[in-house]
Amino acid sequence: MRNPTSRVLAMRDPAAAVLLGALAAPGSDFGVSFGNIPQFGNAPQFGNDYGFGDDAPTAENMAKAWQEKQLTKKREMLLTPNAGSAAKIQRYTFGLSQTITLETAVVLALSGNPQVYIRPQRVTTNAPCAAFARLTSMQVGNVGVIVGGGIDAFDLAAQAQDAHLDVPTIGPQNQVQVGGNYDGLLPSGGYVTATAFRFITSFKGPASMTPSV
Repeated sequence: MRNPTSRVLAMRDPAAAVLLGALAAPGSDFGVSFGNIPQFGNAPQFGNDYGFGDDAPTAENMAKAWQEKQLTKKREMLLTPNAGSAAKIQRYTFGLSQTITLETAVVLALSGNPQVYIRPQRVTTNAPCAAFARLTSMQVGNVGVIVGGGIDAFDLAAQAQDAHLDVPTIGPQNQVQVGGNYDGLLPSGGYVTATAFRFITSFKGPASMTPSV
């Protein structure tokens, strides 16, 4: 494949080409007349300003300028990933919680609505160990995420592997309900009988950045 000419590269990004002096020299005829164009003396020369010498930019220099611009855009996306998009989407988390008393068995019934639309890709709990709690239902609107039986809440611990779930998109109008049981197990590792423990289930994934009206 032949190397692109300076004109081909210029047409890929006309705005950058005009800035670099590769296109739109004064007096050019593009087929449309706008009357007499005032002349201000010699056409401006941008070659020396950009280190190209007296001649027009070369294909190599134009390619370098184009690559630099693309790299700059890529780096800026780290700070403004939604730049140029009407939809502002980031990764958020939505949590539900219930306070329980350690070593006192209780039914778990967590519920709530997110303030924005969110599409969870991961659901986690803060169950400190296996057999701490059992989840029997996880309802998003009219969709059940747990399809039959129940699961150990520790299956969804933060350190769990291969724990991704395809949870439906949740909106402010959708109530999320998580149900199950805590059977009174006291975990080892410094937990004290009869103290309060906040059991949390969180939904993590892409979400809109502003509250929905």
